[in-house]
Amino acid sequence: MDYYWRLMEQLVNIITAPRPDLKPIPETVPLTAQAAVLPPLIYYFALLLLPPFPGHANNALITIFRSILAAVSGFLFFRLPLAYHVPFSVGLTYQLALVGLYGGFRVLDAFFISPYLFHHIPRRVKYHHEPRSETPGVWRNRALSNSYFDLHFLQPREAAITETATTDQGYPESWKDRAAWALELELSMRGAGFTWTSADVRHTKKTWTPSVSDRIHSIILHVLPTLGLSFATIRYIYAQHLQPPRPDTPPATFDSLTFPTQLALTAALGAFLMTAFSLGHSLFAILLSPLSPSPLSYFPPLYTTRIYALTSVRSFWSYGWHRLFSRLFLVYGVWPGEWLERRLTGKGQGQPADVGKVVGGFVSSAFVHSFAAWTVVGGEVRDALGEAEFFTGCGIAVVVEEVVKRVVLRRRRRRKGEDGNEGLGRWYDGIVGRVWWISVVLYNGRHFARGWVKAGLVREMAAL
Repeated sequence: MDYYWRLMEQLVNIITAPRPDLKPIPETVPLTAQAAVLPPLIYYFALLLLPPFPGHANNALITIFRSILAAVSGFLFFRLPLAYHVPFSVGLTYQLALVGLYGGFRVLDAFFISPYLFHHIPRRVKYHHEPRSETPGVWRNRALSNSYFDLHFLQPREAAITETATTDQGYPESWKDRAAWALELELSMRGAGFTWTSADVRHTKKTWTPSVSDRIHSIILHVLPTLGLSFATIRYIYAQHLQPPRPDTPPATFDSLTFPTQLALTAALGAFLMTAFSLGHSLFAILLSPLSPSPLSYFPPLYTTRIYALTSVRSFWSYGWHRLFSRLFLVYGVWPGEWLERRLTGKGQGQPADVGKVVGGFVSSAFVHSFAAWTVVGGEVRDALGEAEFFTGCGIAVVVEEVVKRVVLRRRRRRKGEDGNEGLGRWYDGIVGRVWWISVVLYNGRHFARGWVKAGLVREMAAL
């Protein structure tokens, strides 16, 4: 028995051994269990007091106590990446920064911004599924459905459904209901199941009833092979071109790679992340499926359009990538950007402010990801700007493609001599659009990959 305990201890030591290439912020210390648990725990206790109490909605003591708990929780969330790091993982230290920012900004939104600026406390949303006459096995119908299973490489065998949502009129009253409400809201990153969602959580009401067997089929036959191929590509490129010849020499830089190799590594990193998110999404859905119909078992799609169906940079970020941080970017990026554009241009509240929306969203994303990179490059700002350059490039590309699109459509209407967009499409539009967005994302994605190579994150992903 002692032998097995010693073997287990050795395995734990190997897994948790400090990574020599980790470059945390100076003076940060290894993350402790207490530091990791306290922020979400205090946040949960504050959420218990967020819904109005019957007959005590204006109780000052409750409001003050709730605000104190929220302020402490937010402070501890923001403090996480500035005071701690994960010594055995570059990736987890990067994630720690994302968790700290996301948690802190979420607390500010839930307890201060939404209640006081918008007079809004999230309400529960219940989803109802009605049968829909559509054959899962027919490619034409499945392609039109934008189904949940299509998007996760699943082969649906159950009934097609149309999903509708009903918002609760009131708030939970008993402590049991409050406990469930608070837990569901804390675990729902994108606000799914509450009136905190934004349009990017679901772009269609058509879907398929979830099936555990379908998810397992997806993981085994589609996700794992794609994940394995991208991992093999990352490992090969790092081992052949970046790994130092001796332990005492620094690794090669990203810029030492040939341009095609840079693009290949960037594409492999993107495919790895996309399938890893899908894998995690499916695994959590499988593990929590016994809780159905509880909202904790509800997993709306991460991606709402197949990659090959995307024809612009904007469609990639709107439909082709996950939106786990959508609420953060909406509150702290999109809304301020729209407000600023309206102030500068004199637009009314009901008029679209697309430039401010795009710029605000990408600027907030650039800040969040650059901050995370900053925590794993020793606090060097210059080495953490790759993420900012990537999102800045994508934001500029979205604005440029919208301008080009409007100019081209205007010329086509003039030649046709009619108003409206019907009949203005060309057979080559989709080809040009796909070449454009893939080129933009891969070319600018090199900035992202450069920073990850410098931080040692690519080496960790290559398991070297």
